[in-house]
Amino acid sequence: MMELPRQVHQEITQRLTASEKEREKTRQYLQQGELLKADSPERIEKRKMRLLANQSLTMILSKENREALASSPVGEAPESAQRALERQIGGNDTQPCWFLTRGTELRRTVGRIHIRDASRRVGWGTGFLVAPNLMVTNQHVLDSLETARFSRVEFDYEETFEGEVLLSAIFDLAPEIFFVSHPARGGMDYALVAVTDRARADSRRPDANIAEFGYNVLVREEGKLAKGEMIHSIHHPEGQPRQVSLRENRLTALQDLWLHYETDTEQGSSGAPLFNNQWEIVGIHHGGVEKRDSEGNILAIGGGHWTPQMGERQKWWYANEGLRISRFVADVEAQVKAALDSNAPPVADRVVTQAGHALFEAILKPSQNRAVPTPSPTVEGDGSFVPPSHGGFNPE
Repeated sequence: MMELPRQVHQEITQRLTASEKEREKTRQYLQQGELLKADSPERIEKRKMRLLANQSLTMILSKENREALASSPVGEAPESAQRALERQIGGNDTQPCWFLTRGTELRRTVGRIHIRDASRRVGWGTGFLVAPNLMVTNQHVLDSLETARFSRVEFDYEETFEGEVLLSAIFDLAPEIFFVSHPARGGMDYALVAVTDRARADSRRPDANIAEFGYNVLVREEGKLAKGEMIHSIHHPEGQPRQVSLRENRLTALQDLWLHYETDTEQGSSGAPLFNNQWEIVGIHHGGVEKRDSEGNILAIGGGHWTPQMGERQKWWYANEGLRISRFVADVEAQVKAALDSNAPPVADRVVTQAGHALFEAILKPSQNRAVPTPSPTVEGDGSFVPPSHGGFNPE
């Protein structure tokens, strides 16, 4: 596990306290079935346009409603079209089957970070690929160039339905090629670092190549999420096998840099990707705050006092915070530009080589034919390797 620095935890608490009324108001609109009122008209319009542009939702919204929403602002559209949009934002209990297929594909882009010093592992984190050979996590997970140099990322650490563990692949990080970060204290708390091509020789799959895991395409434009909408996360809580948090995890407040939401997370989930219902990245999980009583004691689920012996899973979480992905892209782009400016003063713990810049450009100009993760390799009862069948389904 990697705990938040105390000052960072206090900063999150202050922001969550400030957004408490906003979060409660969002919950009220959700209960009343009036989510179009939870956000500003401008943000609802941005969300509408992004949903209309998604070909995967053509059948769900219906041709008539799509045409009505496309031809006028949401507030002026027929009530039936408004309700259809509201249901889409609020989240239908029934989802198209590609929701499962796409989530299954993209889970492979998420890895367990082994946070290490020169001699041993000192904690766990979560990271995810956002371009070929580039991974993002929190800065409080990889807090320096030196930490990144010793640390590793493991993909496909996952348990099957039968209780077997997939053949995982561990990769070294390559901060000497690319490493850009923003501090956790008073900052955005992110680290973007290069990953080597080939798995370590001591992996269970030493033949693995990083390309087989694919990567997430980042969208800098707003409109990917509205208040009350569901957020999903794939993560490695407490360093455990890969897990997913789905449904009933909603965006309840929005600040300039931060998303406030109610997804269940634990230590080790730091740096996990946050997805919308279309499996677009909307944020980077940053940290959560536990519920406490009037005396400051952490509460367990159900209301009693929490003790360390109960484990992280028994904590009752107040709310969570994540960095908006549009803000991440804008800031890291500015940092890379500054790093390439020969007249700019050097910045500690920032490395952007020519090869690293070429990798970074894939974030700004993602290929339409980007690599889609191949199916995970599995293990048979005797532990022998079963090669994956190649090919992928991309609903977009």
